[in-house]
Amino acid sequence: MKILILPCLLFFGTVFSQSYEDLMQEASKNLKAKDYCSALSNFKNAFPKKTEIGTYEYASAASAAASCNDPKLAIEWLKKSYGLGLGKDRNEISFLETHESLKNIAGDPEFQSLLKDMKQKLAVKEEAAKKEEDLWNKSIIENQLTDKNPFQKAPAGFALYFTDVDGLKVPYLVFVPQNYQPSKPLRAIVYLHGGVNSLDEFYYKKSEVRTEPIFAAGEQYNSIIIYPFAKKDFGWMDQPKAFENIFTILKDVQKKYNIDKKRIYLGGMSNGGTATFWFASQKETPFKAFFAFAPNPVLNTGAIDFGNISTKHPLYTFNAKDDMVFKYETVQKIYDENKSKAKGWDFRTVEKGSHAFIFDPEVGKNILSDLFSNVLR
Repeated sequence: MKILILPCLLFFGTVFSQSYEDLMQEASKNLKAKDYCSALSNFKNAFPKKTEIGTYEYASAASAAASCNDPKLAIEWLKKSYGLGLGKDRNEISFLETHESLKNIAGDPEFQSLLKDMKQKLAVKEEAAKKEEDLWNKSIIENQLTDKNPFQKAPAGFALYFTDVDGLKVPYLVFVPQNYQPSKPLRAIVYLHGGVNSLDEFYYKKSEVRTEPIFAAGEQYNSIIIYPFAKKDFGWMDQPKAFENIFTILKDVQKKYNIDKKRIYLGGMSNGGTATFWFASQKETPFKAFFAFAPNPVLNTGAIDFGNISTKHPLYTFNAKDDMVFKYETVQKIYDENKSKAKGWDFRTVEKGSHAFIFDPEVGKNILSDLFSNVLR
C-alpha cells in the first residue's frame, strides 16, 4: 500500500541544481530560525534560477513574504501554489488558517477569498470521493462468492471477505481479472501491503486501495490477487497470528476460486516486503516463490532462518539505492552476510526510485512486467 504523508510546508525534498539547492537550504534554515526576511531574500534569489517551482516551495516562500511585510508577494505566491494543488485536504487548509507565519495576511480579503475557493473545491472533491467510496463498498460486497458452490463464475474486479482471528474480523480482498474462467486454474499472488505501523484501522473501505500497481499487473497478466489487510495492532510486524492468518486466507480463497496450486506466490512492499522474509524462511510452504519491494530483512518476531530460503522456493528482493527509509547499504550488508546460507535469495538493485519505487509509473511498471513475465510464471 502506498501511504500518503502530508508534506510539511517548510520542507524542501526536491533536488535542483547546486546553486538553487544551496539557496533553498538556506531559506529552510532561516524559516526554522524565524528569520523571515533573510528567508524571503533567499527565495527571491532562488526562484529565477528555476523554471518550475513546486507547490510547497511557493507556499513556504509565501510564509516568509507574509512575515516580512510583503503581503502582495505572499498572496501572489500562494495563488501560484494553489494553482499547483495547495489545499488538497483539510490539514493543508488548516495550516494556512492557523500558522503564525501567515498571521499578517489573515484578514486580507484576497487571502480569505483564496481560502474560500480552496474550501469549496475541497467540498466538491470530498462529495465525489464519498460517492465513489459508497459505490466501492457496495461493489466489493456484491462481488462475493460463497463456499457452497465453489468455482462459480466470478465478477471481474474486487470482492471483500473476512477471517475471524480470536473474535477480530480481519478483511482481505480478492481481485479477479476479466479473463478468469472458473473451469481453468489460475495463478494467484498474495500481496502484503506496507505502512502497517501507521494504520490504526483496516483501510479496506477506502477505494484508493485499488490503485495499488499489483492489481493492474494482475489484470494484465491474468492473475488472481489476494490482498490481506493489516493495521498497527494486527499486522505482519509484531503479531505472529497475523502471519499465520495468511494461510487461513489462502485456504478460504481456494474454496471459492479455481487457483493453480502449483503457481501460488507471495510478496509485498515495505513492511509487507519485510514480512515476506518470514514466509520465505519457513521449511514448508504453499508458495512457489516470493518477492519483496523495498524490504528490510529484519523481523520483530525473531531471527530469520536464512538457510531456509532455498532455490526451490526462491525469494526476489528489490531495493533502491536512494531509499531513505530502509537504507540500501544496510540491506545489502545483510544480504552479503547471509547470501551463502540463503541460496535462493536473489538480491536486485533499483538504481533510482526511492522507497516507493514500485509506485513510479515507469520504474514500477518495468519491474512488475519483468517479475510476472520471467519469475511468477
